[in-house]
Amino acid sequence: MATTTKTAPQSRAVLRTIEAGCSATCSHCGEPVKFRAKVKCHQVICNVYINGKWDRVEHFHAECYDLAAEPHGEAVDGGRPTRVGSIAPAQPSDETSAATSAA
Repeated sequence: MATTTKTAPQSRAVLRTIEAGCSATCSHCGEPVKFRAKVKCHQVICNVYINGKWDRVEHFHAECYDLAAEPHGEAVDGGRPTRVGSIAPAQPSDETSAATSAA
């Protein structure tokens, strides 16, 4: 018979796009984590556990999480580890490029 060991939950970080209506405040810089329609921005959402017990949720701008030295571990996106500092700035879509070149 197999023996299972239960480990205490640990703090974790997840990279997400900032959705419209987000009202979070960045735990690093104290500024609002705001949705911007023309730029696809990212945030890091962290579930923080203390002594194996859930304590709180913290939000960070993706750039601030990197500047804060990833206090809750490497942020994951869709199950894949993602270096927050490696997120490329949003590029204009083909439609935006075509519209500006046609003007």
